[in-house]
Amino acid sequence: MSDKKYFFSATPIYKIRATKDIERKTINWSTWVCNEDRYVHQYFPGASFYVVRGRACLSFPDGTVVDIEAGDFASIARGAEATWKIDAEIETRYCYHADIPTSGNGASGVSA
Repeated sequence: MSDKKYFFSATPIYKIRATKDIERKTINWSTWVCNEDRYVHQYFPGASFYVVRGRACLSFPDGTVVDIEAGDFASIARGAEATWKIDAEIETRYCYHADIPTSGNGASGVSA
């Protein structure tokens, strides 16, 4: 039996540079824009997002730190808490997902 805290890896976030196909598949997802310096969110359920514009540094209680910027695609594990330090107003297209990812990155219908 595993005691891993996150459902798809040992870390709370999975990030890649988005392909044109990922960008296209996320076009109708919900939009989130934030121009605050800091934003904290606990992910129940997990979420995947494509960064349309902006920059941020996400930090997690386990010490994981990930920089994201326009053109990145990321999935955050269910139960993870992220503190966003926003360097430039950020806009993302996002969707919430089930506990079990369907294609290795947590977003149904999007392949890495």
